Amino acid sequence: HPSEMPTAEEIFGGEEYKVESDIDLGLLQMQILWILSRKNSHGYELMKDLSILKRQKITQGTLYPTLQRLESLKLIKGVGKDNRIVYGLTTKGKQTMTINCTEFARTFFGVFQDFVCGKCVSK
Repeated sequence: HPSEMPTAEEIFGGEEYKVESDIDLGLLQMQILWILSRKNSHGYELMKDLSILKRQKITQGTLYPTLQRLESLKLIKGVGKDNRIVYGLTTKGKQTMTINCTEFARTFFGVFQDFVCGKCVSK
């Protein structure tokens, strides 16, 4: 029944799906990891993609310190190519992105269900 909260086991299965993240990612960091999971990108391209995703302009002053933090955590790696630094996920970055996106979905599942599904179904 839609008004009852599903259990974690109903959503994600048993104990084998329970994972702990070694860091707590902010939304911008998680969005960067998600974009980089789809394609390697340089800074300007990331700024454009994030600005579209977030519906607000992302500046160099916001993006580059975040990229530096993700790189210092060994979640992304920048490689010089054609006078640009192209960023991609590391193995640790892929794992962290998956864990944090799963946790995000688990945390907001009820909100998504009520807001999105409630709007799609006439009462």
